[in-house]
Amino acid sequence: MAIEPRTELLPSTGPPRLKRGELGTADIISAALANTAPAMSFFFSFGAIALAAGIASPIAIAVAGIVVLLKINSLMEFTKAMPSTGSYISYIGRTFGGIAGTLTALALSFGYIVAVGFVMAVLGGWTSTILQTFLSIHVPWQVITVVLVFLVGYLVIHGVRISTKWAVVTFAFELILILVSAIAMLVVHRGSLDLQAFNPLAVKNGLRGIGLAFPLAVFMFMGVGNPAPMVEETRNPRRSVPIAIFTSTVSVALIYLFMAWSTTVAYDGNLTQLTGASVPFVDAGVKVLGSAGILVYLAGFTSTFASLIGATNGQARMIFSAAREGLLPGFLARVGRQKTPWSAILFFLGVSLVITLIWGTQATPMTAAALMATLGTIPVALVYLVLNIALPVYYLRERRSMFSLWRHLVFPSLGTLAMLLPLWGLIQPGQPAPFNLFPYIILGYLVLASIYAVFLNRANPDLSDKVGSIIAED
Repeated sequence: MAIEPRTELLPSTGPPRLKRGELGTADIISAALANTAPAMSFFFSFGAIALAAGIASPIAIAVAGIVVLLKINSLMEFTKAMPSTGSYISYIGRTFGGIAGTLTALALSFGYIVAVGFVMAVLGGWTSTILQTFLSIHVPWQVITVVLVFLVGYLVIHGVRISTKWAVVTFAFELILILVSAIAMLVVHRGSLDLQAFNPLAVKNGLRGIGLAFPLAVFMFMGVGNPAPMVEETRNPRRSVPIAIFTSTVSVALIYLFMAWSTTVAYDGNLTQLTGASVPFVDAGVKVLGSAGILVYLAGFTSTFASLIGATNGQARMIFSAAREGLLPGFLARVGRQKTPWSAILFFLGVSLVITLIWGTQATPMTAAALMATLGTIPVALVYLVLNIALPVYYLRERRSMFSLWRHLVFPSLGTLAMLLPLWGLIQPGQPAPFNLFPYIILGYLVLASIYAVFLNRANPDLSDKVGSIIAED
């Protein structure tokens, strides 16, 4: 990444801060919806979900949506109490101390940097496919990935408002194209219109089918928490950010259900044909739209582009916050004149781009994307699990008068239990290579991260007091 903005001379009396009041409630809700990237997530997941759960796979998506709501309940409740740019890192560290906070920072940094390679690989590979399919122009996907990552880097460093607007505009375009394609499928195949996709008796292999589809369905919701680290730049963050996270989760669940239903109708309820398609929604959309089929491909492009902007805005800010509070190297806490964390952004995009390009030499972009998504998701899922455990501990200890049995104990407990299934799907023995190696890679990394966390906290006895100490409104 060659972008080198001038570093702002920060006063020695306080930590570096991001630009206040840049985003309102409507902005952060729109950004949250863009972060979910429904087209990208659905395109590359639904075929496998349908293979596991059958024609009634929308039920698996609905179950996943409920579980994600349980998970984000913890994130929303923490944000209401202590809105922090560090998000998961600050909340877990504030509850369990500096060692836990440092370990969370290292786990999330690794997970997010590796997992965003999924988005980069898909963005380059999908754009290359569009150029080849519709213009007969061959451009290596690696070249396209580098160019688009540089563009995203420029936008997010230039300012949170301008990058959010780009994400929102591309999402609006994506949503329109999704709805046009889905409605066209329903109109053309209106003779097959029924609600069999929502019939529990039609689920393939019953609860076992739901269990097999569940981890993939949960993965489609991975982006819903990305706006949480943008609290420092949001007006009234205790209210706006939780509303944005909840609204985006419910909205994208409804979008997924509509896409799933229209896809099953488009294949006339024939599961063999649906699961035999390379990308079921795209193949069906191109068939019914004819010469306008490029619109479906463009929906995938705009979705992936918006996802990369959203992931970078949210996840790089967590790295910045951890560095600002002493959990990660201090150079990652530098802020430029635009009041954006340019150093953390360059580190986040640069390291992930290198990993993506290296991995891309050994596999197709889509295969590399699947590998990076799986490896990166394991530590992220572990952090989600710990956040649910942290919520009741924090409220009972710090805000007992505000403690709610349902919001602060029952919901996070159910969320913890529900997250065990997708986590087990990622680490269970007997998976094909190289997936069978990923749990051991993460375990080795976490052991090293734990050693680093212990030494860092011994060298800085006051680190536990610093974690989560910088609140958005301060």
